[in-house]
Amino acid sequence: MIWRGSLFRKYAVLFVALVSGALFTSGLLEIYFSYQENKEALVTLQHEKALGAAASIEQFVKEVERQISWTTQPSIVAPAAAMEQRRADYFRLLRQVPAITEVSYLDAQGREQLRVSRLAMDVVGSGTSYATDPRFRDPKAGKTYFSLVYFRKESEPYITIALAGAAPPPGSRWPR
Repeated sequence: MIWRGSLFRKYAVLFVALVSGALFTSGLLEIYFSYQENKEALVTLQHEKALGAAASIEQFVKEVERQISWTTQPSIVAPAAAMEQRRADYFRLLRQVPAITEVSYLDAQGREQLRVSRLAMDVVGSGTSYATDPRFRDPKAGKTYFSLVYFRKESEPYITIALAGAAPPPGSRWPR
């Protein structure tokens, strides 16, 4: 009888070990697949959030571009008063659109004639040449220029947007 009891114990231990091993392996596989599913769901959620953020940023930038566009219209005042009118328009733009920190006017040769800024002193007639800069060349080719995102003094992100001015109407007596 002692021998039979030990054989029963051996089978019972073997059976418990096999069942425990199978349950342990099954549990590990379940954990692994659950982890993979959660990871995929998280990636999908992050992708959707990124698309939403990108759409919001795009809408914001387009609205700023639209706001800037009214300042590119040709001046209808005498050339002597045109720069003062443009300066007043730029001040109004800075008041109406807090996201804009600086506005510059470049003449047809790419020289800076006016800069109005929230962060620096205003400049009139600096003559700094931007003729080879993409900020001047790209809008001249009929498209809006968007710079890469950059940071000033490790603060919030900035982007440069440049638009070409509208041509004066044919037969206009005031040059731009």
